[in-house]
Amino acid sequence: MKKIYILLFVFCTVIFTQSCSSSDTGEPIEETNDDDVDPTDDEIPIPESWQKTIGGSGEDALFPSIKTSDNGYLIGGTSDSNISGDKEENTKGMGDYWVVKLDASGVIEWQKTIGGSDQDFLYAIKETLDGGYILGGFSVSNLSGDKTENSNGGRDYWVVKLTNNGIIEWQNTIGGSDSDILSSIVVSNDGGFLLSGFSSSNISGDKTENSRGRSDYWIVKIDSSGNVEWDKTIGGSSIDSGSAAISTNDGGYIIGGNSGSGISGDKTEAGLGLFDYWIVKINSQGDIIWQKTIGGANDDILNTICKTSDNGFILGGHSASDISETKSENAIGITDYWILKLNNSGVIEWDNTIGGSQSDELWSVSETIDQGFIIGGNSNSNISGDKTENSKGGLDYWVLKLTASGNIDWQNTIGGENEELLRSIIEISEGDYFLAGTSSSNISGDKTEDSRGGNDFWVVKL
Repeated sequence: MKKIYILLFVFCTVIFTQSCSSSDTGEPIEETNDDDVDPTDDEIPIPESWQKTIGGSGEDALFPSIKTSDNGYLIGGTSDSNISGDKEENTKGMGDYWVVKLDASGVIEWQKTIGGSDQDFLYAIKETLDGGYILGGFSVSNLSGDKTENSNGGRDYWVVKLTNNGIIEWQNTIGGSDSDILSSIVVSNDGGFLLSGFSSSNISGDKTENSRGRSDYWIVKIDSSGNVEWDKTIGGSSIDSGSAAISTNDGGYIIGGNSGSGISGDKTEAGLGLFDYWIVKINSQGDIIWQKTIGGANDDILNTICKTSDNGFILGGHSASDISETKSENAIGITDYWILKLNNSGVIEWDNTIGGSQSDELWSVSETIDQGFIIGGNSNSNISGDKTENSKGGLDYWVLKLTASGNIDWQNTIGGENEELLRSIIEISEGDYFLAGTSSSNISGDKTEDSRGGNDFWVVKL
């Protein structure tokens, strides 16, 4: 595999990370034929279903995507492609932030390649209160290309504010002398931003507290211009990797990720297995209100958190644990989707283990208009366990609609002959969904366009 795919795999393995109609027939996705659109209509309808392969001749790996206020989408990730395929700018270094603005039917409106001379990996996008966008991830680059500050250490948080048409307004490099990786951004009520990720740095650079262990959750609050207001280091004596954050109705935040720590440092509960889900509720100033360690006797890796309409939370990730500790069902395969519903105090209301006989990794969960849930990730399982369709190739997008109590309503396996990694699902309207991830497949299975290079962004409207 080429370097970005390798780095993508390494990142997922190390930090266990990135937010909130179809059927299970296994038939290829049907797209509306443009010839069926009446050109005399005053308003051309948006095709009911469509897909787009977007990339250059190199490696393009998608992580975040959002629905924008103009009913389009902003998708982003990391690219080392030069001008080729859909890519309009050369790479600035060894991998750059690449953001692509799509309209409601998936047509590219604009795109930006943003980076320095080294590695710059994008993991978070949010629309801002002024209609622009904030991007966040990590950077190894010194002052070069678009980067206006030197690195503080190895990897630093790198946040970039864009206008609504992709022009850089400001940027900030935030970090200590070691590795600092940003995985999530929350837009705060005051127009600023909460940055969440993890750090191995001691006091140095922008970091005001020493590391508690090998890596810790690192929370940084910045104002609307990118200036640091405060930071908090939260962790135990081992590895704690923050992967997701959301705001709460009381002005605080839920920070989630994975912990290998026992009782030590800020951690008040014993470890349950190798790695556990670790949820920390903080107030608006970063002080810990409560925390929960959730898991079984093996590896349990949290990737996403979603706020629910009853003021609770949904946690999503993958698990290799059988019935043990807080896990109520045995593993079905090597790894399974593991989803839990918590109330607003962090008490578990229900959990569900969903999978086939192989590896199934959950990356996206959000509540739907009917108060159920849409969940998705990647799977290489054939028909087995909960899986009703065979794999199309290697890894496929695996999407499931759940009821409000976590039971499966329907599912769909979507992919081509090679690898597809689903990273986010957005409900557009009731029963309509936007899927975004990465694909290396040519025309095959459900895929209607050839790869532009190695890996490409692949978006699907269901």
